[in-house]
Amino acid sequence: MSPEPVACGYHPSDDRRGANVLTELLAPLRLPERLLEALDELRPMRLELTRVRKQTEPLAELLPALQQLEEALGTRLDAVLAVVAALESDGSHLNRTTRELGSKVEALSDVLAPVDDRLATIERAVGELVAEVGTMRETLVGVKDDIQRTTGERGVMERARDVFTGGDDEQERPDSQGSASGPQQEPPT
Repeated sequence: MSPEPVACGYHPSDDRRGANVLTELLAPLRLPERLLEALDELRPMRLELTRVRKQTEPLAELLPALQQLEEALGTRLDAVLAVVAALESDGSHLNRTTRELGSKVEALSDVLAPVDDRLATIERAVGELVAEVGTMRETLVGVKDDIQRTTGERGVMERARDVFTGGDDEQERPDSQGSASGPQQEPPT
């Protein structure tokens, strides 16, 4: 049931309108209260900004020095870039020298190729000679052993040495065929 209008022309919805009007009329009076609340919320931010401002004050003094450093580095960087460009150019001394060195290395390689081939051939020949000398040595050792077996304890070489040196080692050895007091006899050959 909806409220019925009163005879004086009052309607209950007028209360809501009146409250709205009253709220609007009192809003300017509430502004300082809201402002104080907002300021309380902004107080930590203000303190933080004050702290940051104090910390950044020395940076203002550093700014000119940083600008000078930037200019100096820019100048040096330009000089370095010019040197790098000169070094990278085809006509630079470094590139010419590198090309000349490369061509000399190629020429030297061409000259040394036959020497390398000859060296490989010599190494193979020396290897073959070493093998042959080893075989010859084994053969000579075998021949010497055969001669010693066939001629007895003393071989032809020892007897030849005795003849040339005039020594008579046979008398000094206890198992020799000669005697210490008599002449030495040669075994028949």
